Amino acid sequence: MNIMTANAYELNSAVTEEVASDNRCRPESPSQWLAWSRLWILGLCVAAALPTNAEGFRNPPPGSFNLGRSGGRIAHIDDASAIHQNPANLLDLSDPEFQFSPSVVRIEADFESPTGQTATTKDPWKALPNMFLAAPLEQGKLAVGLGITTPYGLGSTWDETSSAFNSPMSVLRYTSPYSTDLQTVNFNPGLAVKLTESLRIGAGLDVMWSELSMKQFYPWGMTFPGARDGRAIAEGDGVGIGGNVGITWQFTERQRLAFTFRSAMDIDYRGDFSIDNVPPMAGYMGLGSRSDFTSQLQFPNIFAIGYGIELTKNIRVGADLEWLQFSRFESLDLDFGHNNVLIPNRSVRQDWDDTITVGIGGDWRFAPNWVLRAGYQFYESPVPDDTFSPTIPDADQNVITVGLGYRYKRHAFEIAYGADFYDEREITDNQNPALNGDYEMTVHLFSLAYSFRF
Repeated sequence: MNIMTANAYELNSAVTEEVASDNRCRPESPSQWLAWSRLWILGLCVAAALPTNAEGFRNPPPGSFNLGRSGGRIAHIDDASAIHQNPANLLDLSDPEFQFSPSVVRIEADFESPTGQTATTKDPWKALPNMFLAAPLEQGKLAVGLGITTPYGLGSTWDETSSAFNSPMSVLRYTSPYSTDLQTVNFNPGLAVKLTESLRIGAGLDVMWSELSMKQFYPWGMTFPGARDGRAIAEGDGVGIGGNVGITWQFTERQRLAFTFRSAMDIDYRGDFSIDNVPPMAGYMGLGSRSDFTSQLQFPNIFAIGYGIELTKNIRVGADLEWLQFSRFESLDLDFGHNNVLIPNRSVRQDWDDTITVGIGGDWRFAPNWVLRAGYQFYESPVPDDTFSPTIPDADQNVITVGLGYRYKRHAFEIAYGADFYDEREITDNQNPALNGDYEMTVHLFSLAYSFRF
């Protein structure tokens, strides 16, 4: 830790304690104003880590098949969503197929500070559209596909009227965004080739557009007595490029191994920063109501291995293990153009950890045209206690999923549900002491799918 960073932590801690003890608190010196600025911008910076479901940035598996068999979806995929999960398995399709498979996530988070202030999120429903198209060619020796998915993102909006946000004395009002949002759309064309009767390989390109936004209160009154709080909004978008590979080996008549890799990508966000209620005197400090905004997020490399077995003609079981390189996300840098005077320290440590997920899943064709799916998956959180943020109230998770599918001639319908059990998180040693407290998450996952085979 360098001296500047250490000083920033000490200043943040001192200011946080002063806020909690004196509702007339205002900076009385340039160094105290600097402390307030650092405390506020630390909250804004960690917002760009952004709230998601699954683990870290990642959303639930796209497609009803993949949610229904969440813990064992890599080795056995017999619909067009294989383009995303394992492109080698596109060769399991016998006919061209189109699938529309939107997901809906309900996320609620609750916070309680050590002093008893509380907050809860609102607007819990989030929609995630996904679409897949695939076609076998050359008598099953080649297949092509296209996936349009929302692999990362979601968002949260905290209730501004709750005691942790509604006044200058509220512990989160100036230290955490009240609204954050990350949206992604990934365009994933790919192809698969049968190398031998038992070995197939697939590869695809990932072109992902992403947009992020953050909204937070700014304490103008701490510097200019009598000034109203400002609302700071940072918005930007960008595009990243990566790739993915899948290999499936049918090593016995009923057993197969699958290996997949999805490459990391970095997205540079460019957009605008705005802040309202700017006091007239702030202009002398070089501040304005609008400026440029830039930042960057680092998305992980993902390696996975899956095993699948057909126990009977109608029952299949699979198990998956994934490794995600979230340690790429070491720090977050923000640039607000000529408003950088608000940001004495524009790099905030994140130091996320690499993680694993492990699970099991299967399906049972219990009647003609009907299939029942079920799965279990454990997700490990990449977010350490000392860089934890209310914008990502992330924790280790145990997810239990079920799915039901029906096929009628060329049409297929499927529904899946996941119950996501988050561990409670008690934070006591955060780099921003104002964020210490107890966090709870409640998450429900839903997915619908309609498929048509040509």
